[in-house]
Amino acid sequence: MKRLMFIYNPKAGRQRVRGMLPDLLEVFAREGYETTVHPTMTQGEATKLAAQLAPGYDRLVCCGGDGTLNETVCGLLSLPEDRRPVLGYIPTGTTNDFARTLGLPKSTEKLAEVACGGVPRAVDIGDSQGRFFTYISAFGLFTDVSYSTPQSAKNLLGHFAYVLESAGRLLNIPSYHMEVTVDGERTVCDDFIYGMVSNTLSVGGVMSLPRDEVKLDDGRFEVLLVRPPRTPKDWQSILAALNAQTAEREDGAVIGLTASRVTFRCDRPVAWTVDGEFGGERQETTVKNLPRALTIACGL
Repeated sequence: MKRLMFIYNPKAGRQRVRGMLPDLLEVFAREGYETTVHPTMTQGEATKLAAQLAPGYDRLVCCGGDGTLNETVCGLLSLPEDRRPVLGYIPTGTTNDFARTLGLPKSTEKLAEVACGGVPRAVDIGDSQGRFFTYISAFGLFTDVSYSTPQSAKNLLGHFAYVLESAGRLLNIPSYHMEVTVDGERTVCDDFIYGMVSNTLSVGGVMSLPRDEVKLDDGRFEVLLVRPPRTPKDWQSILAALNAQTAEREDGAVIGLTASRVTFRCDRPVAWTVDGEFGGERQETTVKNLPRALTIACGL
């Protein structure tokens, strides 16, 4: 019988997984898997479980939010490539940005079917100064909201918790004077209030890019840089650019481009977020693409 390792975060989202477990395990059994279940109790536990136990299984499925997915991926990437099982993902977090990019279904049964039997697809993984990420590494405006908002608030209010946490910040926006070098060829020097390197269709459940421009396995990331707005009209320009549905752009306040390697240098330490978790504070950060580093079950 095939063996499946199921790692889940019981606190993610509104603790949805508690009600989903019987249906998930039934689908796994129906698909011919003997399942071992591992709930996570502490931060970083998914990484340790994946690194230590995953080689003994035919399929690894993780269940939780973007942070749980990130931890599991980090554990798998610590293993030799030929010892990494295919990864399945069942999203139960508050925002679940990467789930949309993977084309995952909504129902519990369909999610389980894709996780244990979906199309295996090699995807690029990011390395942000030694921290792996599946879909985004970012700095600046609101990037600390996901890791500074208490889990209790996320569980109670869902995505609205992020909105409430962000609402009071628009009047005092910090900017960072940066030198941004793209693929060792192009350098941009300016002040920026926000910057991201991503491999996703959705960011924060709000910003989105068209599916035909975001390719998970092309060895390149989408890079977005936002300059400080000077007037209310500048905000309108920024919002219009973010909704322009194109990766490559130069719209005054917004720069959009693609790259496989980006280096950010600032005159002071900058805090980064990696897949919604704190990713360190540095004056210089290099983000690079690791092409087709992981195989994950997709719904596409």
